[in-house]
Amino acid sequence: MAEDEPSDPDEVQPAEEIEVPLSPEERIKELEAALHEIEKEMLYKQAEVQNALAQVAKVRSEGTRYGGMGLARRIVGSVENLERAIDHIEEDDEGPISSALRMVHKDILASLKTEGVEPIEALGLPFDPAKMEAITTVPSSEEYGPGMVVSVLEPGWVLRDRVLKVARVVVASE
Repeated sequence: MAEDEPSDPDEVQPAEEIEVPLSPEERIKELEAALHEIEKEMLYKQAEVQNALAQVAKVRSEGTRYGGMGLARRIVGSVENLERAIDHIEEDDEGPISSALRMVHKDILASLKTEGVEPIEALGLPFDPAKMEAITTVPSSEEYGPGMVVSVLEPGWVLRDRVLKVARVVVASE
């Protein structure tokens, strides 16, 4: 038996499909559809790249803007300790140690301000739960109405618009 002959004479071999050439108009439509799909995919990929670039820019900006938060928190704690030491110095004491402590305190606060670190203003202002923690309340008075901060027990600090440490305050009750 020859190799190209069917093994079973009753078995019918399928006829090869004959490819009918497309008309030029059909071929143009087919190519235009393929081009449209490629253009759509390309626009999608461009949008993905733009989104990724925007995300990288945002992360870089936040890193530059808030990268020093950990260091700022630690320095703020040291500033508070320095302030406690200064509070124990007599006001009229102009000795070399007390003068040096005041000068260092002033320089550190100026450096922190340059970097965007500042104390939270709270005394006499309305209580802001985003920046303050109410430790206790006292009855309101003529000077301090309900919801106003009467006293600051521990100062709070911000780095630009982010809270480093909440202020612990006493608030006038209603």
